[in-house]
Amino acid sequence: MQLRALGSEVAVCAPPDFAERLARIGMPMLAAGPQARPLVHGATSPSAADVPRRAAELVAAQFDTDAAAAKGCDALVATGVMPAGVGL
Repeated sequence: MQLRALGSEVAVCAPPDFAERLARIGMPMLAAGPQARPLVHGATSPSAADVPRRAAELVAAQFDTDAAAAKGCDALVATGVMPAGVGL
């Protein structure tokens, strides 16, 4: 919100779960990867052997979205909030 207040055009790259929350504050969003909630609060956990593959898929999806969003931008601010290792 501070970047917008300074006159910057801003959009958030986030899992689809965040769309409603960001819409409430009028923040544009680009969906990145799968929904986060089922990954964190899912009924079943993947096997230990499956965790690296799923983490790699989440990271790849985030990078794909961020790279597309960054085209034509002067700056990209990103963080690693996707739960690649939490609850998996």
